[in-house]
Amino acid sequence: MNVFVLSTGRAGSKTFVLACEYLSNFTAGHETRADQIGSSRFEYPINHIEADNRLTWHLGLLGRKYDGRDVFYVHLKRDPEKIAESFLHRWQNNTFRASIIRAFAHGIVMKKDDWLESEKLDVCRHYVETVNVNIEEFLENRPHMVVELEDDGVSFNAFLQKIGAEGDLAKCRAEWAIVHNASQ
Repeated sequence: MNVFVLSTGRAGSKTFVLACEYLSNFTAGHETRADQIGSSRFEYPINHIEADNRLTWHLGLLGRKYDGRDVFYVHLKRDPEKIAESFLHRWQNNTFRASIIRAFAHGIVMKKDDWLESEKLDVCRHYVETVNVNIEEFLENRPHMVVELEDDGVSFNAFLQKIGAEGDLAKCRAEWAIVHNASQ
């Protein structure tokens, strides 16, 4: 089985993968093929959990590759306002060239000029809504579940049960409780 964790980003995907590294019946990776194009972008090993928010821009190709296979999807969610604020913080304080929010704000939304500071949070909110709706529509007729970052592990535990997780589940659950990759 392959498991794909789809999210907006800033929703706990790094935490998800670090927790899943304690599983013995799956490998887990975070954005492991994000620098690939073409068919190699989707060449994940079997029994692998992949979390990569950029997959949300490749859903058609992902579906084409994995429909009809043993696959399960997770829509990883967090409070949308917290996600938007986290993206705003990254937009303002990070010069990372491959920033998804900058790409969205100037490439997907075709704005050649700089956004006003007063507009940037609304752009981040629009990004979060757009990506979440894209994921929801893609998952409508595919095997999936929602995992909420902020529900004290209830949905993450349900996920572990759903995939028949094996390994050091106590360490897996403990890792899930740690915040990773937080915006500074």
